[in-house]
Amino acid sequence: MESVFEREQPVLPSLCDFNATLSVSSIAGLFMDIAMYHAEALGIGFTGFNERGLFWITAKTKIKMVQKANMAEKVKVTTWPEEAGMLKCNRDYEITNDKGVIALGKTEWAVIDQATHTLQKAKGIYPEGLEISERIAIPEPFAKLKDDFDGEFIGKYTIRSIDTDYGRHMNNVAYIRTVEGLFSTDELEKNPINELEIHYKNSSFEGETLSFFANKCEEYTDIKAVREDGTVAVLVRIK
Repeated sequence: MESVFEREQPVLPSLCDFNATLSVSSIAGLFMDIAMYHAEALGIGFTGFNERGLFWITAKTKIKMVQKANMAEKVKVTTWPEEAGMLKCNRDYEITNDKGVIALGKTEWAVIDQATHTLQKAKGIYPEGLEISERIAIPEPFAKLKDDFDGEFIGKYTIRSIDTDYGRHMNNVAYIRTVEGLFSTDELEKNPINELEIHYKNSSFEGETLSFFANKCEEYTDIKAVREDGTVAVLVRIK
């Protein structure tokens, strides 16, 4: 039983940004996809969980870009779970090529009951006999992001059908793609996103309009997406 799961992936045009390199949102998508592959192999993916009336949700994601990956080159995407806590568990990620590490990542997951939408115990969720790797992709803990800032209004986005997932709410990666789209190519050329952390707070749905506000600090920029009812959908920190 493989505790570390990997697969090769070509950097396809659909995964690239305006510089023909692997985009931040595509990195998040590759992380999400390989997590599914591994979970399915372990019997705790969509298929296995659906039969048990459970599903995974992502609470937090952190991505660190180390170098660029160019269109058409092949990369290797690797993932492995950390030891599960009582209610949540982390999963680690790495994207590499023959020159070294492209990106590192980790996500915090929770298990939800499909009928009641209540948190279920994560401890013991992995199959018996799975040896947990001691490797940690990003050792530092997730940041404590706060939403108590006014910030500068930087844009709005209305959620469309193509942004939604199986649960009919905005897809995790769609949030990251939307945040990328808040900045012009000139801004991203001058200040590329080298690190991104996102905390998913409240679900948002097709037809809703999100308003984005930014609080720029010396070392990072915090962004919040506010729903029409005033609640915060996501909190993001970029560096």
